[in-house]
Amino acid sequence: MIFRYPGGKSKKSVRDKIFARFPSEYSEYRDAMVGGGGIFFAVPQTKKRWINDIDPNLIAVYQALKNRPQEFIEKCREIEGPKDGESLTSAKPGGKPLYCARMKGIFDVFCRGSDNVDPALRYFFIHRTVWAGRVNYDLESRLYFSNPSGWNVVFSDRMEKAAACVNDVKVTCGSYLDVLFAEGDDVLVYLDPPYFVNTELNGNSRLYKYNFEKKDHEELCEAVKQCKHKVVISYDNHPYVSNLYKGSQFNHSNTEWTYCGTSSVVSDGQPFEKSVGKELIITNF
Repeated sequence: MIFRYPGGKSKKSVRDKIFARFPSEYSEYRDAMVGGGGIFFAVPQTKKRWINDIDPNLIAVYQALKNRPQEFIEKCREIEGPKDGESLTSAKPGGKPLYCARMKGIFDVFCRGSDNVDPALRYFFIHRTVWAGRVNYDLESRLYFSNPSGWNVVFSDRMEKAAACVNDVKVTCGSYLDVLFAEGDDVLVYLDPPYFVNTELNGNSRLYKYNFEKKDHEELCEAVKQCKHKVVISYDNHPYVSNLYKGSQFNHSNTEWTYCGTSSVVSDGQPFEKSVGKELIITNF
């Protein structure tokens, strides 16, 4: 895994609970809201695979790994990771110096944006070094550098492994509807939508740039009802969601897990406790 994603499913214990709800046999796997790819990267590469997300900046990274892996990985490795003895700076003005000043300088340049910056490199660097992996260029308050060691992933073989995994995969940026309704034989579609708990928060507190409103949750449910393929959805176990997907067409599996994609410390160095969430896995078979 190379992504740090809010609500990510990269832990084996989490993946196993979701895989337990997969059909025993299927020929094609589609991930309509791939995010950090916690499930996708663990699906057998022998399957025909299609990944999609609405975020063009995230998808730029997947496309770079697929279409120009060597060039992209080399560009990443041109930015050195943190070194002992380097000057330190704080994540926020007036804060305690904790982080690599050199890397923060790069971070600040990338956050401002430029036509000369590779969009995949820009997103991936910010994603790996920002607090909790949350990248929303529209919310400056979310863009603070606090995880320089996160960049060390580019110096491991995980980059090459990710590129090999994406090599023969269909990668698209668009609506999940395209993935749900495209024709295919023996298809399994996995959906990991923005959780309903985020819908109830105000805009600045939400985890994702492309969050769902109530109507979006309802539209997703209606689309799944019409989908001819087998579908697995991972959701927060909220009464609204349970009621939305009630009826004999759906099967529910209640579970829980510790959320991935959050940092162990916040920008002021104080501990950040990861939360355990009540989860709901829904299938239409």
